Amino acid sequence: MKDLVIIGGILVLGLIFLRRYLEVEKGIKVFELFFRPKNLFRHHGGPEKPSEVTVEEFIPSREEVDEKNVAKADSLVRKAEIALKRGDDAEGKKALIQALALDPSCIEAYKKLAFLYLRDGEFGKAETVYKKLVVSISDDPMMLSNLGLALFSQDKLEEAKTYYKKALELDMERPGRFFSLGQIHYALEEFEDAAKMFRRAADMDPGNIDYMLTLAHLYVERELVGEARNLIDEVLNIDPENEEALAMKKMMDSPEENPQEEKNRTA
Repeated sequence: MKDLVIIGGILVLGLIFLRRYLEVEKGIKVFELFFRPKNLFRHHGGPEKPSEVTVEEFIPSREEVDEKNVAKADSLVRKAEIALKRGDDAEGKKALIQALALDPSCIEAYKKLAFLYLRDGEFGKAETVYKKLVVSISDDPMMLSNLGLALFSQDKLEEAKTYYKKALELDMERPGRFFSLGQIHYALEEFEDAAKMFRRAADMDPGNIDYMLTLAHLYVERELVGEARNLIDEVLNIDPENEEALAMKKMMDSPEENPQEEKNRTA
């Protein structure tokens, strides 16, 4: 038992020294390593080149396609739907691609294929198909935001921001779109805009703890401890046992982590 106590003490001291080393020598806050939301803190190597719309990206009208090919393509789309319902995604994608080879005007096939690519993490392919769609159908906020997501997932941040903004111009009722745009602003180091978007999302969906915690993390990083504390209190009112909120509250209450706030209290 005595040996276990000694070993435990050594481990604790080791963690303390490691923390000091990371914070003093490397400028890394240990708290941030463990409590940053998965998708909030992203790194970006610089703005990407904008994509140009080429002739190949325009979807032809159905009048330009042979009627027999249109009928065959419609049959393949139905075949794809059946395959997807039974969980055979590979067969579904194959049928949709065959349908588009016969009838490149088949909007329904494009929509289904783009969604499958996006859902399965094939973001480059999703981008290609959604770009075809939004060139022909520019007033569909769902397709615009899905294209934004495909671009965001490839770190094509400026272009992703453009499409999310277009989607919000058409439909401002989905808090998730404001949140996603906030993530993009954050990745571009546009922190004030990121905070505005996260705040808008949290206000639209008051019970969404993920939105509130993400905004609280951003406030902590920008040293807006008072604002962060208010948000954490809101979270704990909703979920008193929330581990992440409790850990953040403990960190913010620590004089060691917030020497300036402690100085203000005792002044």
